Amino acid sequence: MFLAVARAGSFGRAAVELQLAQPSVSARMAALERKLGTRLFDRGPRGTVPTRAGERLGDYARRCLALLAETEAAVRAEGVERLVVAAPASIGMAVFPTVLAAMPGHVVDVVCQIEHSDEAVAALLDGSTHAAYVLRRVLPAGLDSVAVADSPVIAVAAPDNPVVDLAAPQPDDFATTPVIVHNWSEQAKEIVAMFAGPQRGPDHPIRLVGTPDIAVDLAASAGYVAVVPWYAAARALAEGRVRRLPLPDLGVVMPIRLVYRTEMAQRPAIQLLLEVNPELHDRLASATEPPDVSASATNLD
Repeated sequence: MFLAVARAGSFGRAAVELQLAQPSVSARMAALERKLGTRLFDRGPRGTVPTRAGERLGDYARRCLALLAETEAAVRAEGVERLVVAAPASIGMAVFPTVLAAMPGHVVDVVCQIEHSDEAVAALLDGSTHAAYVLRRVLPAGLDSVAVADSPVIAVAAPDNPVVDLAAPQPDDFATTPVIVHNWSEQAKEIVAMFAGPQRGPDHPIRLVGTPDIAVDLAASAGYVAVVPWYAAARALAEGRVRRLPLPDLGVVMPIRLVYRTEMAQRPAIQLLLEVNPELHDRLASATEPPDVSASATNLD
């Protein structure tokens, strides 16, 4: 519970994560502080943050959890290895089915969790997660990673949307078309600004959405142009529900990496994930270089 509060930066968010009432979380943390005789958290503009004593406790708590995880793996009945895999919701829909499909025939108990990339990295450090698929991050010591795929960010629209007939469209050509952009990072706001020309009126909004699948559905059924990673639109493209727009200025790729604790690299479960990488690459990256990804494409941090 202490690590959940430290990770969430809020008693309320930790309570939601743990499926407990907030007063219960607050009371238990107060009891822990009384037992240790020191304050563990400060509350301020940045939220609930650990004190220096709290940071020291966190280091020991993470080491204890890692040791417990190793102990559990060593004594689990019939040699079944437990594997907790995390990914953001935007990636999980593409990643988890492939991971689970690869596990039959192997003695691995897989648990899939939805977590933001930063949360997944924190969970790896505290030992509550064994592997994670994340957008590229600067990783702390103790974690290793391998590239899975670079998924280009593309624009799509329904086949009957008039914009699909434009031969060489520019962002200004969509001033009378609603646009929805997958909000993956600050760079999404730059794309919003690209479409927000002076000719755009309130009847044709630009929206941000956290889940790219929603953006694709709105493009297919509600007249929107959707700006999403390729993998999110792949099925709709294959089914003909949307078509790709040849916008020349979306030179952006979404880098996806598999991250795991260094000491777990040789575990059979991690090796299984590494074996799945080629199939995941095919699901997450387009088969051919897309027209809107040039040599000047930039990676998302």
